[in-house]
Amino acid sequence: MMSRIRKREQDPDITRRSRLLLYVAFGAFAILLGRLYWLQVVESDRYRNLSENNRLRLRTVRAPRGLILDRMGRALAETQGSFDLVCSPVDVKDLESEIGLLAEIVEFDADDNTVLDKIRTAMRSNPYRSVTVARDLRFEQVSVIEFNRENLPGFSVLVEAKRSYPYGTAFAHVLGYVGEASPEELEESEESEESEENSLEMGDLVGKYGLERLMDDDLRGVNGGRKVEVDAAGRDQRLVEEVPSRAGGEVHTSLDADLQVTSQEALGNRAGAVIALAPRTGEVLAFYSGPSFDPNVFTRGIRKAEWQALTVDPRKPMQNKGLQGTYAPGSTIKPFLALAALEEKMQEKGKTVSCPGSYRLGNRVFRCWKEKGHGAVDMYRALVQSCDVYFYTLGLKLGPDRVAKLEKDAGLGTITGIDLPGERKGLVPDTEWKRTVVKERWYEYESVLLGIGQGSVHLTPLEMAVGYAALAAGGEVMRPRVVSKVIGQDGKVRVQAPETLRKLPWNPENVEFIRKALAGVVNDYGTGGGAKLPGIVVGGKTGTAQVASVKGKMIKSEDLPYEIRDHAWFVAFAPVDDPQIVVAAMVEHGGHGGSAAAPIVKAVMQEFFRTRPVGPPRKGGA
Repeated sequence: MMSRIRKREQDPDITRRSRLLLYVAFGAFAILLGRLYWLQVVESDRYRNLSENNRLRLRTVRAPRGLILDRMGRALAETQGSFDLVCSPVDVKDLESEIGLLAEIVEFDADDNTVLDKIRTAMRSNPYRSVTVARDLRFEQVSVIEFNRENLPGFSVLVEAKRSYPYGTAFAHVLGYVGEASPEELEESEESEESEENSLEMGDLVGKYGLERLMDDDLRGVNGGRKVEVDAAGRDQRLVEEVPSRAGGEVHTSLDADLQVTSQEALGNRAGAVIALAPRTGEVLAFYSGPSFDPNVFTRGIRKAEWQALTVDPRKPMQNKGLQGTYAPGSTIKPFLALAALEEKMQEKGKTVSCPGSYRLGNRVFRCWKEKGHGAVDMYRALVQSCDVYFYTLGLKLGPDRVAKLEKDAGLGTITGIDLPGERKGLVPDTEWKRTVVKERWYEYESVLLGIGQGSVHLTPLEMAVGYAALAAGGEVMRPRVVSKVIGQDGKVRVQAPETLRKLPWNPENVEFIRKALAGVVNDYGTGGGAKLPGIVVGGKTGTAQVASVKGKMIKSEDLPYEIRDHAWFVAFAPVDDPQIVVAAMVEHGGHGGSAAAPIVKAVMQEFFRTRPVGPPRKGGA
C-alpha cells in the first residue's frame, strides 16, 4: 500500500499537471491584479466621472447678453426671462417618439430635422451636457410639457435669458439680431486662442447681424452652470453645486430712440432709408431702413415660413438700404458740381445759362424736368429751381475727373468706415474707371448725365448723408459712428471719440454760397419747400432719380408702374448758419423728392429741434 502511494506521488505526469495548474492560477491572479490596478489607479478618474454622471447632470446657465442703449440710456436690446425646452441626451429613451410628441406641443416644422440633428450631435459629442431645442415657450405649452413629463424622459423646461428688442422693427437693421452659434462658429471658437471661459459651446447665442455681430465679443457674457442630482428618469432632485453666469458688457450708442421711431413712422410702409447725423462729430442719431423685420423672431428661432416670407418680398426687408443699397442720386448731386465749378474757377456764380426746356448734344436731346424751361438762370437760381439744363452744361464743362475728385473727397463713392458690418461702396465714375472696368473711353453725353446724378453714378444714402455733412461742416469729413462708449464686463470704459477723416481745403466763401443756395431750395420757392420749418432755416436739395428711360412725352412718375417709378431723395441740414443735424431720406420708387422725401426730413428735424432750442440766425447768414 505504501509503495503504491509513493509511486503515485512520484508520477511525473501528475507533477507536470500540478505545475501547469499552478502556473495558470498564478497567471490568472496576475491578470486580475493588473486589471484591478488599471481600473482603480490608471482609469480611476474616468470611472469616477461615469459614476458621477449616472446621478449628476450639468445644466448650463446661459449668460445674459449685455445691454445696448441709446444716447439717453434707453434700452434698445435687453435680456428677459424665457421658458426654454432643454434636453439631456443621455436620459432620452426614444428620441423619435419623444420629438413626435413634442412637435404637437411646440410646433416644430414637420419637415425640419434641425432638432433631431442637434440632439444626435450632442449625443455623439457630450451626452451629459444639456442642449436647448426650443425657446420662448408660451405658458400653455409649458403646462402641457409638464403634464407629459413621464412620457418625455430627458426633456425639461428651464427659465433662461432671452434677447429682447423693445422697439421691435424700428432698430432691426442697425442692431441686427442673435442666433445659435453655427458649427463653423463653434469650430472657429475651439481653434482660437481665447480663454476657455469665453469659448463657444453648442446652444450659445451669438450676434449674426448689425451691432450684435460687430460687438459680439463685448456683449457676450460668460456662462455659468448648475450641477444637479437626478433620479432614474433624469428629473432634477437636488442642487449640488452652482457657478453663477457673468453678464456681458454694455454698449452705449449715439442713436436717439425718438428720432428713430419718427423716421420709421415718416417713411411708413414704403421702401427706403432715413439717416440722421451730427455733422461736426459724425454721431449717427437715426438709421432706419424700410421695410424692416422683427429681430425678436430670430431670438426664439425663426420658422421656415417666416424666413421665406422675408426672402421673397421684392422690397428686400433684410437689406439695410441705407448701408447697402446704391441708387442714382439725381439732383442731390448738383451742389457738389456747383462747388467743383467754383473751386476749379470754371464757372462764375452770376453767369447765366438759358434753359428752353431741353439741351441738345449732337443728335441727343436731354430734357429738363420743367417742360417749358426755366429761362435764364444763374448758379443760385439753378440750384434753387433744380434746373437740369444748367447742370447738363456744367457737367460737360467740368468733365468726370474734376467732379469725381471733389465728390470722393467729400465721402461719395467711398467706404465711410461706419461701425456697422456690411457697408457697400457706391460708384463715382471717372475716365480711369471707364477705361479699366468698362474697357471703353469716356463719352461727352456721359458728362452731361453726370451733371444731374444719372448714368453710371450710384451712391448709398449713408454716403449722401456724409457728403452733405461735409458741406454743413465746411469741408471737415467725419467718420460716421454709432457706438459712443463700451463698458466691459470688468467695468472698464472705452470711449469712441469723434474721428476726422480729412479736412478739405474748400474756399469758405464758396461753401457759404452753396449753403445759401440750399437754404433757398427750401425757403425761396425752390423744390424743397416741403421741408420748411418755422423759426429754423433748413438747407437741402431734392432729387428725383430716373429708374427707367421713358421715350416720348413726359410722364409723371406716379403714372408709371411701381417698379420703374423714379426714386425720391431729399438731403438737408439745419440750421444753415450753425448746422446741428443732417438728414438724408431716400424713398424707392417714391416719385418726386420734394413731395415724397422732403416731408420725411421735415418730420425728423421737427422731432430733433423739439427738445433743442435754436437761437436766431446770425446776421447776414443764410
